[in-house]
Amino acid sequence: MSGQNEGGRGGGRHGRGGPFGRHRGGPFGGRGPRMFDPGALRLVVLGLIAEEPRHGYDIIKALEAKFQGAYSPSPGAIYPMLQMLEEADLVVSVANGNKKLYSITEAGQAYLDENAAELAKINGQIEENSTQVSGVALGDEVKALNFAVFSRLRSGSLTAVQAEKAREILKKARRDLEDL
Repeated sequence: MSGQNEGGRGGGRHGRGGPFGRHRGGPFGGRGPRMFDPGALRLVVLGLIAEEPRHGYDIIKALEAKFQGAYSPSPGAIYPMLQMLEEADLVVSVANGNKKLYSITEAGQAYLDENAAELAKINGQIEENSTQVSGVALGDEVKALNFAVFSRLRSGSLTAVQAEKAREILKKARRDLEDL
């Protein structure tokens, strides 16, 4: 029953979702468990804004840095959340060129204070998950590999023999990782 939760559904050691949620999706696309439950991500984002006013892109980069490049939320997850936080009066934005700079409001700080224990727990989990691989930023290599593969595919420069060799390299790398 390894990789099964009590309900019998697969999902790895974190149950039905990532370490911070229970949804399907995935930090590297739409295939595995989502990294964050929306409530947890909202709390972490609000915590980042409380540290200092930030643009949406800054929030994405701050989360990527927390995870040593292994996770980066999509703009489609962050920008609607920022709008929702603003509509709930938890943050306020000021136009800064063609960007918005978000700052926490008194209501947002009160919400953070009420949920300080939960935010501390989530931040602890982030730290634990980002250091589980001894400080090696595997996400950077995954992105670099993805870029290399798709650059070659888009260029149209692969011969049939090279494409088959590339496919075999990728299959072997996948199997090697699965066997770790």
